[in-house]
Amino acid sequence: MKNKKMFIGLLLLCLVNFAAHLYFYPALPDTVPTHWGFNGQADGWGPKSTILILCALPLIILIMMAVIPKIDPRAQNFEKFGSIYRGFTIGITVFLCVITWLTELTVYNVLPNSGNLVSVLVFGGCGVLFILLGNYMPRVKQNYTFGCKTPWALNNEHNWNRTQRMGGIVFVLIGIVFLVAMPFSNVLGETGMLIFLLGCTLGGTVWIYVYSYLVYIGKMK
Repeated sequence: MKNKKMFIGLLLLCLVNFAAHLYFYPALPDTVPTHWGFNGQADGWGPKSTILILCALPLIILIMMAVIPKIDPRAQNFEKFGSIYRGFTIGITVFLCVITWLTELTVYNVLPNSGNLVSVLVFGGCGVLFILLGNYMPRVKQNYTFGCKTPWALNNEHNWNRTQRMGGIVFVLIGIVFLVAMPFSNVLGETGMLIFLLGCTLGGTVWIYVYSYLVYIGKMK
């Protein structure tokens, strides 16, 4: 019942969000901003039809999140961490709905032409999501679609639990890195910032796999 009510509420949010975009759509110029640099200025442009694709994304993700627990081979385990999965679904759906408005806010000069507000919204939001997810990751039970799904963790419950605990630590650290790095975006530049953040994320992911394997071969007691 909780899942059904949550899904209906988020579905209404996505539909209202899409309808609001349609309301503003006719007044938008034919070419709209689609990408922003770390200085807050738009540096990428595209046809306004891009807006329709972007504002449909939260709805697509929501449907995918609703289907996953039904088709996963270990679907029954989702009931054991249902509150965590619901919280993640709510967080990612709301976050994506907010991000869809960056174009309109820029076109109507609501966003400042300088500063790093866009990077704060995007990377700050990602950082917070990483931290929240990391705190609850150890409570995620074995499944094939959500969590740190290494082959050794999927094959052994003890390995799964150890891997999720380590994954939680890594996720929290990645989230902190995202938040701490934001004030230095102008120093590193856009390319440097992306390389740094992607490097940290990739490095954390690799370590989770290495750790899971070390647990598998008995090197991590």
